[in-house]
Amino acid sequence: MMDIVGLECLGKYIIWLWSKYVKRKHIPYMELEFHYPDYLFIALGSIVVVIFLVIAIVYFSIK
Repeated sequence: MMDIVGLECLGKYIIWLWSKYVKRKHIPYMELEFHYPDYLFIALGSIVVVIFLVIAIVYFSIK
């Protein structure tokens, strides 16, 4: 599984993509920590991992 650092990196990457392509406001990856709190990165990374696991479990249980 992923640890806290991995979840934080995943969340930070998702927020970076969202701000770059959806908001059209380019924030450098290294400066995201100054714009958003750290718990947001961890929470978003956790949500993405849980969604991925649920999809995988449902997919393999149907097959």
